[in-house]
Amino acid sequence: MAQAEREHLSVVMFPWLAHGHITPYLELARRLTSEDGGDVDVTVHLVSTPVNLSAIARQQTPRIRFVELHLPAALDLPPALHTTKHLPARLMPALKRACDLAAPRFGALLDELRPDLLLFDFLYPWAPLEAASRGVPAVHLSTCSAAATSFMVHWFGSARAGRAFPFQGVGLGGAEEEAKYTSLLLREHPDGLVPERDRLLLSLARSSGFVAIKTCADIERPYMGYLSELLGGKEMVPIGPLLVDGSDTGGGTTSPDPDRVTRWLDLQPPASVVLVSFGSEYFMSEQQLARMARGLELSGERFVWVVRFPKGDEGDAAARALPRGFAPAPGRGLVVEGWAPQRRVLEHPACGAFLSHCGWSSVLESLAAGVPIVALPLHIDQPLDANLAAELGAAVRVPQERFGEFRAEDVARTVRRAMRGEESRALRRHAAELREVVARNDADDAQVAALVQRMARLCGKGQQRVAVPN
Repeated sequence: MAQAEREHLSVVMFPWLAHGHITPYLELARRLTSEDGGDVDVTVHLVSTPVNLSAIARQQTPRIRFVELHLPAALDLPPALHTTKHLPARLMPALKRACDLAAPRFGALLDELRPDLLLFDFLYPWAPLEAASRGVPAVHLSTCSAAATSFMVHWFGSARAGRAFPFQGVGLGGAEEEAKYTSLLLREHPDGLVPERDRLLLSLARSSGFVAIKTCADIERPYMGYLSELLGGKEMVPIGPLLVDGSDTGGGTTSPDPDRVTRWLDLQPPASVVLVSFGSEYFMSEQQLARMARGLELSGERFVWVVRFPKGDEGDAAARALPRGFAPAPGRGLVVEGWAPQRRVLEHPACGAFLSHCGWSSVLESLAAGVPIVALPLHIDQPLDANLAAELGAAVRVPQERFGEFRAEDVARTVRRAMRGEESRALRRHAAELREVVARNDADDAQVAALVQRMARLCGKGQQRVAVPN
């Protein structure tokens, strides 16, 4: 189609205020605005708070623009904490409340930007209502696995309550255990404006026409099918793993020597190092840090450990330092505070396993590198992602008697299982097979092209406009 005849699609993206959510939204924006977009030109306005946008300012392009959303001021939540990065856990409810109170400001941005479509995250169930009142369709873009999402809908909704999740390999051992786990996720805060159980359910229900999911259909087709069934047949559209390249800056985190990790890995034997990292939002307690340090020492394996500490909360001061006396030998361990180039480390020949919290992006990055996972989930949907990776044959779980609790001896034992012996070889075979699957899905430009066409049809580009649900 000649340039003058090409359709134009203006999209507002509204990810949750976390690096792990902003990154896949931004990666999708890059792909949507690429020169290979077919007969539709896409421009993207990515909305977030100033503190988040300042960290990625250099990633703007003429067709990807950043738009600041200013949250209401609060004494315990200054603008520097309008992000999950370094946010103490006790302030998470305050951040959600501030976002909910910003709904009118977000609506004003929509009035100013006048987009054709909104892509929104599950923590903003009010966003599609703001869009609908302006005649703008809104599509939920999920950065969680279909397995975890279908589990949550199974338990948060009423139709299947009381019955165990039908996929036993991903489930948590039966209806009683799953109900207990779900109750932990639904702890309400007295100042909350939106009930926690309703955020996901309403976001999915209010998604216009379909739901877009960051996933590989070859891996998650059964869970996508079940999620569609739970939502009354609503279409689930996989858009691939949305992997970013190894030069990702970690949400603006800087290091005085960004190549330090790579240089250290270059000195290690092939497949001899365990990458240890627990994501950008979870901060280990003093006790957890001590047990992890001891577990790594007992394992006898080489490791790169990425540690993170919260800021702005004196109550967490005890969790801002590694255990006294913990100093791994230079040739056996490397501790990095704040950020390391995770995908680059995983793809390095020296990396032999990934001791991970099993956030969905981390699982996909590990599978993309063909690296087995030592799964130690500690937060939200991570146990389900860990079980999915284990069911695929690419992960081994660290035993946990209670959610979030683990023993140093179990960490050491599980790390050795992943690094040595017949079980390790089996894990590597499965991981290598899955590497091809994830790579094929990530390189499949047809998925993004199909998403563009679906969005264009939803906006009535070239045909009758699709109604926005109430």
